[in-house]
Amino acid sequence: PGGRAVAALWIDAGISSKVSRPYAKLLASRGICSHFFDGNPGNRLSRAGYTSYIWAENLACQSFGVMTVMLNAQIFFQNEKSTNGGHYVNMMNAKYDRCGIGVWVVSGRVRLVIDFYHPL
Repeated sequence: PGGRAVAALWIDAGISSKVSRPYAKLLASRGICSHFFDGNPGNRLSRAGYTSYIWAENLACQSFGVMTVMLNAQIFFQNEKSTNGGHYVNMMNAKYDRCGIGVWVVSGRVRLVIDFYHPL
């Protein structure tokens, strides 16, 4: 993946349904874009039973069509490669082996939440 020796992430249904999707819904419903609105990503993971300190989060917040937001977010994240931006680093970091994905739309506000994780 990505031309590097990094194993593919697998999608954790529990993280998606208990952490990423509810947080995307909260952000879209309130018109907010923040990693820290409801604590930090580690707080949200811990409340859902994921207690490891090995985590990261990528967010995308726009008000276009869902497909446009998803495509723009991934292009933006991947284009950070040249600057070692945080989103790209999260996606390509071998210490994470799973992720949760949440997408929510309210009144045209699209929120994408990707939570990266590795258990202890």
